Amino acid sequence: MNKAITIGAAIMMSLSLAACGSNSTSKKSSTSESTSSVKPSDKASNRTWTYKNNVFDAGVETYKFTKSEVRNSAESGKKVLVLYCDVTNNSKKEQDPSNAYMVIHAYQKTNTSDVKLDPGAGVERNENGDDPLQQLEDNLNNKLLPGKTVHAVMMFTLKNSNPVKVTFENANFDTIGSKTYKIKKFNSQSQTSDSNSQQQFSQSQQQNNTQGQQPSNSQSQTAQSQAGSSSNGDVNIAGHSFHHEDFYGTDILVGNNGEGEAGEWAANDPSVQGNPDVKAQLNSAYDNN
Repeated sequence: MNKAITIGAAIMMSLSLAACGSNSTSKKSSTSESTSSVKPSDKASNRTWTYKNNVFDAGVETYKFTKSEVRNSAESGKKVLVLYCDVTNNSKKEQDPSNAYMVIHAYQKTNTSDVKLDPGAGVERNENGDDPLQQLEDNLNNKLLPGKTVHAVMMFTLKNSNPVKVTFENANFDTIGSKTYKIKKFNSQSQTSDSNSQQQFSQSQQQNNTQGQQPSNSQSQTAQSQAGSSSNGDVNIAGHSFHHEDFYGTDILVGNNGEGEAGEWAANDPSVQGNPDVKAQLNSAYDNN
């Protein structure tokens, strides 16, 4: 009871202090920079990861998804699915909310495939030349202090106007939940652009699949000779550079050029998919962490 009274008093005090600010400051705070607090715990990493009712609990961080919309992308002729969320740091250490892209993925069907969507590159600038969601994007990429909550956005670049399935994974990269978002039909210009993108994607996939089906001896030798740690701590595997990164308390390898987590990259990139030398080097790298 005393704890509840204390928390209630703290909330009332926060509201009173917020009311003392100017109207313009309050408006800005409520739309882009608003923060709230929870009591951080050093046991947050032990929490079971769950996804339920638009809330993704990833132990040290919680993502509450509040709304979604489709907007013009910063990339000409493209659209992005924007997911608005409130991110809370449940731990006693600073956290990186953008790590969510490692376990939150979006998929959309084209004429031939169920394609994993790329994270969005931002939205179209307004008449003043500004990114209207810049603060929310920054909130996702900035380090989040212990116990704090911020408004943020996640984005995925759309291929077409088909529904998008967003999946949520746990620390072992096992899917624990999903949600499907319906997309309104694009205008003809956007559809034409998306059609071209699909064609380019298909051609690229065919080329990559051909390469993946015929791995050369040089690829195998490259994987063996180039896998290892560099002087700055990076790990090189098959010509790709990876760095160590703390992922909710676990040390993982993340690509320096957009490859993502090393294990997931090796399983999905046609150029190294099924390469036993790459698999062996990954096992060795993770066993040595």
